[in-house]
Amino acid sequence: MHMYPSPWNFFEGRDLRRHPPGTTAAADLDTATRQGRRPVVANRARSSDADQMPTEHAPSPSHDIPVVIVGAGPVGLALAIGLRRHGVASVVLERSRTTSRHSKAAVIHVRTREVLRQWGIEQPFLQAGTLRASITLHTAADNRARATLDLAELGSEAELPGLLLLEQSVTERLLLDELRGDAPGEVRFGAEVVALAQHADGVTVTARTDRGEERLEAAFVIGCDGASSSVRRLVGLPFRGLTYRTRPMLADIRVEDARDALPWPRQHQGATGATNAVRLRPGLWRIIRLDDQAPPAGDGHTETPVDDTEVARRVEEVLGPGPFEVVWAERFRIHRRSSPRFRLGRIVLAGDAAHIHSPLGGLGMNAGVQDSHNLAWKLAATLAGGDGERLLGSYDVERRAAVVEQVSRTTDVATRMFLQSPPTIREHSVGAVAAALRIGPLRLRGLRALSMIDLSYPGSPLLDATHRSAGVRLPDPVLVTPGGREVRLHRLLPAAAAMLIQVASTSVSPPGPARDTPHSPTGTIPEPVAAGPPGVHRLRVGPGHHRDPRGSLRGLLGGDDGWILVRPDAHVAWSHASPVPPDDAWVAWSLGAGVGARHPRPSGRASRTPIALARRLRARTELDLPHKR
Repeated sequence: MHMYPSPWNFFEGRDLRRHPPGTTAAADLDTATRQGRRPVVANRARSSDADQMPTEHAPSPSHDIPVVIVGAGPVGLALAIGLRRHGVASVVLERSRTTSRHSKAAVIHVRTREVLRQWGIEQPFLQAGTLRASITLHTAADNRARATLDLAELGSEAELPGLLLLEQSVTERLLLDELRGDAPGEVRFGAEVVALAQHADGVTVTARTDRGEERLEAAFVIGCDGASSSVRRLVGLPFRGLTYRTRPMLADIRVEDARDALPWPRQHQGATGATNAVRLRPGLWRIIRLDDQAPPAGDGHTETPVDDTEVARRVEEVLGPGPFEVVWAERFRIHRRSSPRFRLGRIVLAGDAAHIHSPLGGLGMNAGVQDSHNLAWKLAATLAGGDGERLLGSYDVERRAAVVEQVSRTTDVATRMFLQSPPTIREHSVGAVAAALRIGPLRLRGLRALSMIDLSYPGSPLLDATHRSAGVRLPDPVLVTPGGREVRLHRLLPAAAAMLIQVASTSVSPPGPARDTPHSPTGTIPEPVAAGPPGVHRLRVGPGHHRDPRGSLRGLLGGDDGWILVRPDAHVAWSHASPVPPDDAWVAWSLGAGVGARHPRPSGRASRTPIALARRLRARTELDLPHKR
């Protein structure tokens, strides 16, 4: 009988990139999938049954597939890749025949590129897109610079800061290529999910295909099928929120003359609205029209079509007269909505299926990919015998706080200020932002928000908010290796495991042997050693080992000596200022160890700063709220 592996072997983070298609490990998994057996989590434990952590939430051996993902957009494909990094097989069901043919979301932010980098797949995206470290808004009439965002200022906090401009159609193609070229990953196009039946140990999925209705048995179903989510509808979850009155027009056009060299982004402010232009790649421009009074809506379900005459008028406003080719154009509505719950038993929502907000800032797709990053390791840990209630409950709390309470609120304020205000107020708002960007602390705060590296998590079933730094993104400072080479901290993170960082002011014991990272030929990861449960990687920072010249980790720790536990999603579980190694049980609890695991309190000091106390209150508020069924 096939068994899911021990949770500790999950934390070893063995990477299926080491078993490409054609190898024995890949072939065994592919054969199991095709024969209708439940695929085993790859590189499973070679340990005794005593290593297993039984849980009442563990799936039965009868499941065909550990995880069914509904939706083959960026969020669903990213989740499938994230699961593969943790050795978990999935099947992606997509009702459309292909991936998206249009650009749609066209920006990949710093934090999302960190996710791609940790998975070892960032380079193809950098090669396909345009990375801009500095963005200056120009007036279309005279090319005058109005405001500049120089993301290079974040260089001490993040590697290659900047906006990566890349059409969603290309993003989806690259993700799909990676999924198909990695370990076996199945994506079924033309498969529409029409029914879900959740039971005690799994979910029965019914999909309509050209061959008729098909049924799959899965341990978990993840709805990544967009704002009109069938999964959300089938489980009866509402999508509460509002619709803004503004209905922007988008058009992607091709330009092949001298106008393609104009500075961008560009903006034209008119009496009835604003027109903006951004170059997605050489020869391809996106035109965005924001009308104070948009044309009347269509039949209530579809928007009034955008004709070539309207596009031509907007192109001339921002680029000037001349020929162009319309790639696609449409008008759409802007919403701010979310589901009251991101998880209902074994069915989970991610991306636009769980939350949508204004496209201002291009944060929507990025938030969805970051949902997948948070969720992938928790699903894998649950399947490996971890405490599914705490693991998946933490996904709901953490991602709701990050997206609904932080991203959505920020974009709501910006939308009301820049899209729904009268022209005079809108003009003054642009001037106010330009003035604010000249103030160092305000500018840095804005850059961090735009890059999404400021997002942190509150108290959750996995995070004790009274601990210093719990839930923050791990900083990415430049460290110096014992050999004198500079390396970014994130380059030392394993692709699919937790890491325990020891920070010391005096010499510490020699590190264990090092090996190449699965995602960077220039970085090394110490093998799991000494402190922490088996499989949790350890990094030593201090004399004789990696050095932190800027003291970023000491600042995170709040002391000169101590320990920082980094989760597989590169967020800090806790930092503990004490030279005494943390108890293994505490580490295991923080990573979702199985039912019955205790939460031992360390003897070190707990933070009593106002931020920590506010997080504690927030955690209690979140966890005490009743969930309506």
